[in-house]
Amino acid sequence: MTDRESFAPLVFFEYDHRPGTYCLMLSDHHMVDVEDVFEACGQYGNGYGWEGVARSALRERAPELADRLAFDPEAGTFVAHGSDADALRRLGGLLRDAFHDRALLAALIEAGDPDWFD
Repeated sequence: MTDRESFAPLVFFEYDHRPGTYCLMLSDHHMVDVEDVFEACGQYGNGYGWEGVARSALRERAPELADRLAFDPEAGTFVAHGSDADALRRLGGLLRDAFHDRALLAALIEAGDPDWFD
């Protein structure tokens, strides 16, 4: 199962090699589209920067999900994963909205703990 539409440009899928474990992913190919928002806020718009946005979104809008998923970003890829597909889908909606709304994205970056963006 792969969903490239609901959370675009993020992709939601179930790992083939680990059934019952799900992933929400954003690649650097798309990150460049909003990199200027991160720069204006003094942060990098890479995978670690998107982890900061995700943590901020969870704290601000869905704190009950924070313990239901994990992050494993790299410089060129944001990854959230876990066995709770619903939690990842809700995060996907929050991140999709932030990606497409520059003011929301900036607000989430500014509201985040600076340590989340390293």
